[in-house]
Amino acid sequence: MANILMSLKKLSVVAGIVLWLFAAQAKADDGLKFIHNQGGGEIVYGPVNGQTTMPGAMGFILKQVHGHFSDKPQVGRFFRPKGSADSMATTFTLTPKTNGTGTIHGIVIVAMPAGQKPSAAMIYDQADRFKTTMGPMMKTLNDAWKKDAPATPKAGQGGQKGAPARQLRMATFPDNSGSIGLPEGWQITSGNQGTMFAQGPNNESFLIGAYIPVLDPTNPQQRSMIQMETQGGRIPLPGSYVAAPYGMQPFKLLQTISAQLAGKNRKPAATIELVGADDLGKNCTYFKTHVDSHDGKGVLFSGITMCIMPPFMPGTYAITINQATLPDSRLDEDKATLQAMYTSYKTNDAVINAESRAAIDNIHAIGERARIQHEASDAAWASHQEAYYNRQDAQDRTSQAFSNYILDNSVVRYTPDNSHATMDNGTAALVMKLDPNHFEYVQTGDYLKGIDY
Repeated sequence: MANILMSLKKLSVVAGIVLWLFAAQAKADDGLKFIHNQGGGEIVYGPVNGQTTMPGAMGFILKQVHGHFSDKPQVGRFFRPKGSADSMATTFTLTPKTNGTGTIHGIVIVAMPAGQKPSAAMIYDQADRFKTTMGPMMKTLNDAWKKDAPATPKAGQGGQKGAPARQLRMATFPDNSGSIGLPEGWQITSGNQGTMFAQGPNNESFLIGAYIPVLDPTNPQQRSMIQMETQGGRIPLPGSYVAAPYGMQPFKLLQTISAQLAGKNRKPAATIELVGADDLGKNCTYFKTHVDSHDGKGVLFSGITMCIMPPFMPGTYAITINQATLPDSRLDEDKATLQAMYTSYKTNDAVINAESRAAIDNIHAIGERARIQHEASDAAWASHQEAYYNRQDAQDRTSQAFSNYILDNSVVRYTPDNSHATMDNGTAALVMKLDPNHFEYVQTGDYLKGIDY
């Protein structure tokens, strides 16, 4: 079974087939084509003549299945492969009345691009080997559609997920603590201690590696420090420190911290409207938001990955943030480019460690003034180092989780041997449907280093 998982990992099953259903321009009289898979199973594909709607085409194909096997197929939930509004798919199960082959499992996909007639693709095999033959049949079907299609659709058309990534040039942070690839017209406006902020020519911006220490005002010692450092609330906390209770609802925490950081820069608090949120596990959340920073740019889309780290000293914790902001109209255009930027991001740990030591010295001084620092400096440094490495690991995990989200991928585990694989969401959904007792989704916190990220 582990081999099945690895083969599925290499195939873009539903999305890939839909792409070639979109691409093919088969003639009306070509009819359905049949391929006998050498390892078992059958493949059917081609235009659905006489039908003008996707539901009609799906019904026609399922009727053909019923007639062929003399048994009505029991269909699963109908769904649309992610990224395609012009296709639908389902699984089916039946027991043929015409022979003794036993239960049959299969998948049907129907696509109908605007201005074209519907096309369909179907694979099926005996239930006891469908998990083994499904991957090879999908690949054979994909290859057959590619061969029949006269041309590959242009990027951003025909069911693909947007424009390809633009060419990037590597740029180093001002303090040499990291580097990142940037497309033409983008500039780094600030960068230190592994954190970088860059801006693009079309109201885009990109923040990566942000690490924000937070004081918990519900802790008596930290409350005293906050009162002293802010002069009773008259001035902001020093540096990048903010104040918010640990355990606060994540989106409320995001709004609170955003407002305090804006205040440090003498700017109005941004208006952040929550569009959607995905729990990534391990206190990490991906927020889809609309943000108005009241800077004349209007309302922009902002994807924000925020992780809340556990306290590393009494009443003190931290959050990490990655954020991409851009006009809604550029989401499809910039999606792949933003992903490439995330992938290119690298840190210079030697520089970050040196800068972190200087920051810790400052923290020690603040702690002495508040009389809350009772541990030796070596112990405090060790605590900071542990927090730093936890931060780096959390950053790696959440960056991979965000990458998977952008690419519409999921990490799936085969429970008998705990093998992991990353596959597109359509494939993952099919695998869960076909064998829910042996496959499960993997949360971000359970990613395996070196395998999943």
